[in-house]
Amino acid sequence: MKQLFLIFILNYLAFACVQQKPAENSSDQIYQYSVFTALANKVYDGPLTVDNLKEKGDIGLGTFNGLNGEMIVLDGTIYQLPADGTIRQPVGSDLVPFAVVTFFEPDKQLKTDTPTDYNTLKTFIENNLPSTNLGYTFRIEGDFSYLKCGSAESQKKPYEKTLSQALVGRPVFEKENISGTMVGFWFPEYMDNVNVPGFHLHFVSNDKNMAGHVLEFNASKLDIAIDICSGFNIELPETVDFMKAEFDLREGYN
Repeated sequence: MKQLFLIFILNYLAFACVQQKPAENSSDQIYQYSVFTALANKVYDGPLTVDNLKEKGDIGLGTFNGLNGEMIVLDGTIYQLPADGTIRQPVGSDLVPFAVVTFFEPDKQLKTDTPTDYNTLKTFIENNLPSTNLGYTFRIEGDFSYLKCGSAESQKKPYEKTLSQALVGRPVFEKENISGTMVGFWFPEYMDNVNVPGFHLHFVSNDKNMAGHVLEFNASKLDIAIDICSGFNIELPETVDFMKAEFDLREGYN
């Protein structure tokens, strides 16, 4: 636990906490509820409500209590993709154990005009980032000739499976010729254990018939909007499960 605490403090200070930034820059600050290593270690419940989360940002991602599916936040609307693949809008009182959101105001625009898959997109964006020591939020719109997304099976108490175990055999959904928006983040390697280093993208289709954690895709053209992060605000759950958890820092996202 001491090791996690030290990692958290170093990352938090290096990434410029929100209190040190002027209020007018609040739109460039990323809000995160809990730390990713807690989710990876079966802390699947939190007291944060959907209504409270909406006050923190209008774009982002996360999950719901009990690991009940994937969360996609777009234009201030929160979508839930449970294991059955049916997209719903959660009620305001639904609870959240982990989420990352921001008020999106793009600082940089990119376009692709050649066939692009996930690996190609990662390379293209990383080559155009002003620094690999900052965080970034993405809104990526396009027409996808192929898209593969995953959800998560809801877990029952007492939680026995870690996140990597729970995602083995996760529900997967595939579509051809679909239009929609990917939202998500890129974080530096030093954010490991606090969040997922590198890319983390979720998707929702324009017709709201498909969503989930992005696994694979092919697209001929993408419009990429990037919001550069100026600060990072972490709120930790004051729950018994979080307080008493002994985190295995080897646990992560598989």
